[in-house]
Amino acid sequence: MGCAPVVWAAVWLLAAAVAGFADPGGLERAFPIVKPDYGHTKLQLAKEGLEAIQRIRTPIAAVSVIGPYRSGKSFLLNQLLSLSCDNGFGVGHMRDTKTKGIWVWGSPVEVDIGGSKVSVLYLDTEGFESVGKSNVYDDRIFALATVLSSVLIYNLPETIREADISRLSFAVEIAEEFYGRVKGQDVAFEPAKLLWLIQRDFLQGKSVQQMVDEALQRVPNNNGDTNIDELNQIRDSLAVMGDNSTAFSLPQPHLQRTKLCDMEDQELDPLYVKKRDQLKEVVASMIKPKIVQGRTLNGTEFVSFLGQIVDALNKGEIPSAGSLVEIFNKAILERCLKVYSEIMGRAGLPVSVDELREFHDLAKDEARRLFNKQHFGKHHAARSILKLDEEIKKKLGPS
Repeated sequence: MGCAPVVWAAVWLLAAAVAGFADPGGLERAFPIVKPDYGHTKLQLAKEGLEAIQRIRTPIAAVSVIGPYRSGKSFLLNQLLSLSCDNGFGVGHMRDTKTKGIWVWGSPVEVDIGGSKVSVLYLDTEGFESVGKSNVYDDRIFALATVLSSVLIYNLPETIREADISRLSFAVEIAEEFYGRVKGQDVAFEPAKLLWLIQRDFLQGKSVQQMVDEALQRVPNNNGDTNIDELNQIRDSLAVMGDNSTAFSLPQPHLQRTKLCDMEDQELDPLYVKKRDQLKEVVASMIKPKIVQGRTLNGTEFVSFLGQIVDALNKGEIPSAGSLVEIFNKAILERCLKVYSEIMGRAGLPVSVDELREFHDLAKDEARRLFNKQHFGKHHAARSILKLDEEIKKKLGPS
């Protein structure tokens, strides 16, 4: 009889392990955080994954892998996290196109950066150019990963195509909008650091950095082709932002790619294993906490930020850098309007029309000064300035 409690305890522990209770909270798995809508054109938040992130109390950094359909992104993430295919992100050849939208590994990697504990999230993204979805959906996924991430790994098989450079147009536009602020003392928003990861066995005497540099050189356009002009503008911007990007090459792990998930490290190409471990170090050296509005984000704040960005990217027919700038400037506009109201409140009553106009001019100038000092956006801030002027007119009333 005395053994019964022990037996029942053993049975309960076994059942708990099978049910996943051995993993506190059941977080040692991948969760969706963003899914495609019914038409596979816009983005929807996925509650389950967001709840996993909201538990995090420390500053968050995010590492995202983006790239073409079936290019090995999920396998790469499992390798970076030292996970098997069975326990990690779903790998394409095993389970159809597993990754729809954006998925997060539920258990963040805890690291120390500058003496502070940082929780690093690893994000897997739906591949580009797969059947049954629009280019604008790919653009939304790419844009969201660009804005959310601290490190953006651009996973490319074999070489860099013109289409691969074209896909960076939104990333470049976002970076240009906020890059000036980052260069100064006040880091209000830091664009993702870009890691070009070229997976190929031979670079024909070139370094991977030379390969990237050549791909980013301007192409002659004697016939005035508008597509070439656009690509050249992207190339110029990426070249200017060179200190915000890194290039790395990774050989194939094994010739039998469909059997990779069944192989141990000792069965993989030794050069691959060596370079993979170097890649882990490179990625770790690039990681910084995500900074938005001048401060780091915990789990709840990161999820709120994600929701705002998804709303902005879903506006209109195509994702717009302008709509993102509006999101960033919303809080600043509210602060500027508060300053305007405080100054106008000093006018007192009764007051003459001329005196009221003087207070209005003073308050408007101060609100504008504050906005010019703090606003986001290099090209798209004009829309936010118009919004500020409209709100000030409403507060002043009919003239």
